Amino acid sequence: DPKLKKLIPDLEKILAEEFRPVIFCRYIATAEYLGAELSKKFQNHEVVTVTGELTPAEREEKIAGLKESECPPILVATDCLSEGINLQEYFTAVIHYDLSWNPTRHEQREGRVDRFGQKARKVKALMLYGEDNPIDGAVLQVILRKAERIRKTLGVSVPMPEDNNRITQAIMNTVLLHKRGGTKGRQMSIFDVGGGSLDALDKELDAKWE
Repeated sequence: DPKLKKLIPDLEKILAEEFRPVIFCRYIATAEYLGAELSKKFQNHEVVTVTGELTPAEREEKIAGLKESECPPILVATDCLSEGINLQEYFTAVIHYDLSWNPTRHEQREGRVDRFGQKARKVKALMLYGEDNPIDGAVLQVILRKAERIRKTLGVSVPMPEDNNRITQAIMNTVLLHKRGGTKGRQMSIFDVGGGSLDALDKELDAKWE
């Protein structure tokens, strides 16, 4: 699993710097798999997995149980924890293992840790994405980097002005329609500015967001 192989050295570095990480996944199956694999690799840490299969009370109980932990914790979670339970008391880093196609969701994830009451002087955030993954490339170009640019320019976040499902479907359709033999060809087709449908979508969304 190349994504897991990439995560492990980054996680080792974060832990060596004494950050306490929360790793956010998009799917329950991914979170459970990742939690199991990290438990084998990081045996000196308590690896806890929290997903939407737990009730809100069970999630809170699992998080509160970390107070008693003798080992530095690693939390693996789905977006069920991106709202509701504050994590600043226990954690100082956020890793986006899966990209969310809604930029607000990324802010919500980081906001569980980077918030009032956080005692650490620095909070770290990392985002994993596939360099040769055409979907990740499109999401980064059309949504996430645009949201970050607006936030840095204005000092505040502006919600995406479109229905997230429509944008997601448009990106998927564009990537599938523009596939041209081989990974490199697919990646080039996404970033082709010669009037492709993704470029049109990018300009339309940019205008509405501005």
